[in-house]
Amino acid sequence: MSPEQVNEAMRRCPALSVEAAIKFQSERDPALVPQIVLGIIERFVEPDMRAKVAEARDETRLFDDLGIDSLIMVEIVMTIEQVLGVSAPDEELRGLRTIGDVKLYLDAKLRGVAYDPGAPRLDLAAIAAALPQQPPFLFLQTATINADGASGSYHISGDEPVLRGHFRDEPVFPASLMMESLGQLAALYLIKSGKTEFAAAAQTGKAWFISAESVRCMRICRPGETLSLSVRLVRQRAPLAVFAGTIDVDGQRTASIEALTLACGQLASPAEAPAVEEPASDSAKCEA
Repeated sequence: MSPEQVNEAMRRCPALSVEAAIKFQSERDPALVPQIVLGIIERFVEPDMRAKVAEARDETRLFDDLGIDSLIMVEIVMTIEQVLGVSAPDEELRGLRTIGDVKLYLDAKLRGVAYDPGAPRLDLAAIAAALPQQPPFLFLQTATINADGASGSYHISGDEPVLRGHFRDEPVFPASLMMESLGQLAALYLIKSGKTEFAAAAQTGKAWFISAESVRCMRICRPGETLSLSVRLVRQRAPLAVFAGTIDVDGQRTASIEALTLACGQLASPAEAPAVEEPASDSAKCEA
C-alpha cells in the first residue's frame, strides 16, 4: 500500500499508528504490529473506551473490557487485513479474547506459522508458582508458552525498589533487569514446556544463567510502560539451552539478545555442562 492508501484505510486512527503502518509497508517488521492494531481498535471503539485502549495490556479483554461487539470486530478485522495484508478467517478469530491473543495471532500469521490458541497462558500467580524468583525480583507478569519459545509481559509500575536509586530524581528501569526478565521467561519455558530434554529444569524448578552474547538496548524504559517479551529456543543439548530474545514497548524494538544460555536443573558448576557451539558475535553491548 502507498502512504496515501494507508492514510485512507486508517483515517481517524492515532497519528503514531498511521506512521507505524506506513513504515510496516516497506519493512514488514512484526514489532510495528501492536501499535498498528491498537490504533485501529482505538478508532472503532466507543469514545469513552479510547483511553482504555491506549492503556491496554495483553490481558485486556476485547469484549468485556473494551465493549467490542461482533460488528465492531468485523470492522476492526477488515482494516487490519487491508493494512497488514493478511487474511483472517472467521473460524480462526473465534478464539481471540484478549489484546494478547490478537498480537500472538497476527505474529503467527506474519511469520507463516500456525497459531496455537491452546498455548498455555500463565498469570502472575502461575508464574510465581513455577519460578524460583519471587517479588520483588520477579519481572514477568504474564506468559504464553509456545512450541519453540515463549512470550510474556512486564508492566513497570514505578513502585519497584530499584527505581528509588536508578536514577536519582529520574526513575529508569535498568537494562540489566530487562535481560533478567528475558532470562526468567526462558527459564519458565524450560520448566513449563513439557519437553523431556528439559526434565531436570521441570523437576527442580530451576534454570541457571551461563552466558549472554550480543546484548543491545535501543531505548530507556520508564514507569508506566509495558515490556513485551519474547524468547525463542535456538538450540539445546541437555543440560544447556540457548535462546534469542527481544523486548518491545508500544511496537518499538527496545532490547535484544542474540544468545542467552541457561543450564537446566541443578549443576555444581558450569564446567559440568557440555559445550554448546556459540555463533561468532560481538561482546555484550548496551546502548541504553
